[in-house]
Amino acid sequence: MLKEIKLNRLYDIIRKLRKECPWDSKQTEESLIPYIIEESYELIDAIERGSVEEKKDELGDFLLQFLLQVAINEEKGNFTMDDVLRHLEEKLIRRHPHIFGDVKAETEEEVMKNWDEIKKKEKKHAYLMDSVNRNLPALMYAKKVQKIANKVGFDWDTIEGVYDKMHEEINELKDAKTREEKEEELGDILFVASHLGNFIDIDAETALKKSNDKFIKRFNLMEDMLREQGKNFEDASIDELEELWQKAKEILKEKKKS
Repeated sequence: MLKEIKLNRLYDIIRKLRKECPWDSKQTEESLIPYIIEESYELIDAIERGSVEEKKDELGDFLLQFLLQVAINEEKGNFTMDDVLRHLEEKLIRRHPHIFGDVKAETEEEVMKNWDEIKKKEKKHAYLMDSVNRNLPALMYAKKVQKIANKVGFDWDTIEGVYDKMHEEINELKDAKTREEKEEELGDILFVASHLGNFIDIDAETALKKSNDKFIKRFNLMEDMLREQGKNFEDASIDELEELWQKAKEILKEKKKS
């Protein structure tokens, strides 16, 4: 009951800000989209860092965006907070018939199969691919598209088919002449790379992010070593940079072991 009172109190603050704050009162659903995206990524970063305080802070900021969207729609007469919560409650119960009904689902695969079947009945689409959100990050979008194709049997039987396709796409990129052709072939390579992730149960978006972070750590360490020599990147030859890169690689590898 206390939690409900606190949520209502927080929502009352949002309503007051919408009426009296010059900035908050001018915001629209659309104008807040960049903040929703930013707060989502900041929350992800806090989760990956593992900082309890950062997670608490970013979850609050994320909740703020949710409350603002509800308040704006309430002002328009579209729906209320009660409508949103009731809709979520009904959906969770409806999509978990193995918990709230008499359907049997003892494995994760059975649960997801039921979830997908119920979702299909709820949302009618002209095409199977219409169910995928086109605003997802590209690699995540590719993953979902490929999983739909896989479910209807349009996929390779083994991972070797994916490897062969990757080699084929790389060769096509090598042969590409125009910028448009190169862009298309590079896109095909990334698409296949995402699909390779599906076969080995690795999320390509997450894998790429980790590779980005690894590169930055090594690059920053290279920069530290150059500073110790009284140099910057422009002062070093490519051979020197390669040597520093290998040193940074070994240092971080040893740190990971310890």
